[in-house]
Amino acid sequence: MKLESLIEHEKIKAELYNFCKFNILPTGILLLGPEGCGKFKLGIKFLKKLLKIDMLAHPDIQFLFPLPNLPKQKSNYFYNKWHNFLVNQPYGSLLDWKKKIHYENKDCKISLEQVEAALKMINLKSYELSHKVVIFWMLEHLTIQAGNKLLNVLDSPPKRVFFLFIGENENLILPTLKSRLLIIKLKLISNKIIEKYLIRKFHLYKKQAQTIVAISAGNLNTIFKILKNKNNNLNLNFIFWMRMLFNLKHKIDSFLRWGSQINSWNRDKKKSFLLFSLEIFRIAHRYKYDKNYINPFFYYKNFNWKQFCRYINTKKVRIINHLISDVIKGIDRYYLFLFNFLDLSFNMKKILFNK
Repeated sequence: MKLESLIEHEKIKAELYNFCKFNILPTGILLLGPEGCGKFKLGIKFLKKLLKIDMLAHPDIQFLFPLPNLPKQKSNYFYNKWHNFLVNQPYGSLLDWKKKIHYENKDCKISLEQVEAALKMINLKSYELSHKVVIFWMLEHLTIQAGNKLLNVLDSPPKRVFFLFIGENENLILPTLKSRLLIIKLKLISNKIIEKYLIRKFHLYKKQAQTIVAISAGNLNTIFKILKNKNNNLNLNFIFWMRMLFNLKHKIDSFLRWGSQINSWNRDKKKSFLLFSLEIFRIAHRYKYDKNYINPFFYYKNFNWKQFCRYINTKKVRIINHLISDVIKGIDRYYLFLFNFLDLSFNMKKILFNK
């Protein structure tokens, strides 16, 4: 999926580009914002503008990012993975990165050894660029020892060296470190801007775009995962789920096999499916009580949405929202998903279809 010419924070981008235009550059800038706001993508575009290059794989540029605690000789394995992640998941989260390197259940930090290696690089003669650049991704995961080492450099930085920091949780970043940086805070891009982009770029109907934005809560990382996995697949799985529940007595074996298949999905896909289901119930509820509302899924083939909406009422939707939300929370807490999902399904069967 090509992500160039994507929606951006235009005012902040203009502010960053002015540093290049007027040749005034602080020693370090911290782009701070929630997951999926586009801060890393924006920082990369700024560096390309500053350095007048197209690719950031260069001997004058050093990336520092959280890694598991491994022997030094094994750490080089991760750098090829990192550049692939940088190209294909510029909106990716720390969990996405840990999955990429198969360490999702391990603690990852930016270590003192990584910082010392970067400092050696900036003290060497520049290869060809106007600046030496060090990029810290997920600054809040910098160890205390590494942070103290970095503070000494920021107090007396070498000439023509620039530090770019990317972070999400301001409360976990050393106050002494923040005091030495220019902090630029970003928010999630507005829903209307994202919707217009999705309609223009991916040729979606307005209601489809609104649904995707609602499911993702404006998180660009989640949005592109949904688009990549095909929102249509979520639709098909929801329909299959409802059909199974409607006739569960005669399809219990098939349902259990399907439940095992859902259990094999990664956490993001499970969460996307359940969030999508929450949105479907919200839409069905609104459609039932607002005759002027256009259900974006009403004309979906091979499923009678009008008939489905007859089983919906305010009390049922309130209970179902609570049940699904509890299962979503359990995904992040590593609860046994299969049992939670089966329990959710049996309860939904009683709520929706039992007389």
